[in-house]
Amino acid sequence: MSVTPLRRQYLEVKQRFPEAVVLFRLGDFYETFDEDARIASRELDIVLTAREMGKGNKVPMAGIPYHALDNYLGRLITRGYKVAICEQLTPPGKGLVERDIVRVVTPGTVVEPSLLHAKANNYLVCAYAGKDRAGIAYADISTGECAVTEVPLEEMECELGRLQPAELLVAASDERWQQSHWPLTRLDDYWFEPDVSLRVLLEHFQVATLEGFGCAGLPRAVCAGGGRLFTTSARLRRSRSDLCPVCPPTRPTPT
Repeated sequence: MSVTPLRRQYLEVKQRFPEAVVLFRLGDFYETFDEDARIASRELDIVLTAREMGKGNKVPMAGIPYHALDNYLGRLITRGYKVAICEQLTPPGKGLVERDIVRVVTPGTVVEPSLLHAKANNYLVCAYAGKDRAGIAYADISTGECAVTEVPLEEMECELGRLQPAELLVAASDERWQQSHWPLTRLDDYWFEPDVSLRVLLEHFQVATLEGFGCAGLPRAVCAGGGRLFTTSARLRRSRSDLCPVCPPTRPTPT
């Protein structure tokens, strides 16, 4: 089955973000296709249409005006969807306009004031549980507040309850999160490996050790901090050096 260059471009983007509803900029609209179009039509109460994108290839399609993005984005996020925003990076002209994802929006990475609660933090929290202790890293992207801590394993739920995560990041293999009170995102276990997390943080701060940040002796907190930092930079499509730092633990660690 033949496909148009535009269709091929969209499929390449969608392949990289299969878990998100992709809003694909086409002129004055953000369009959705295939199953994303069915979701958008149902959740946003917009018309589901179809477009031929290659001979014999009619594709489901639903779109929203670009100037109404915040309104529709909020409705998708509050219903638990992740949204990848694909913008036009070059002006229209001859040939295919270059497009790419500029941001992935989830409950924990919302920054639009209209989508936030004025009197509550919007924490993106990463939790990493070891054998007897747990590391927790959190950040409010809208304010820049962030910190890490390490607590006894039995206190992890209490600490999370205090933070009330807008979104909770955990390791893909962690079976304790079959059910969660908060929107859950699973990360590849790779990002929680001690060497990987430590490298992410050292590169971020451009330092040789984390002793100056008060968490050199907190290996589980470092694992959580690395996972949180990786996720934030990946979703906001920004370098890690632009993001809020890891602060000292929120409470003293028992000796």
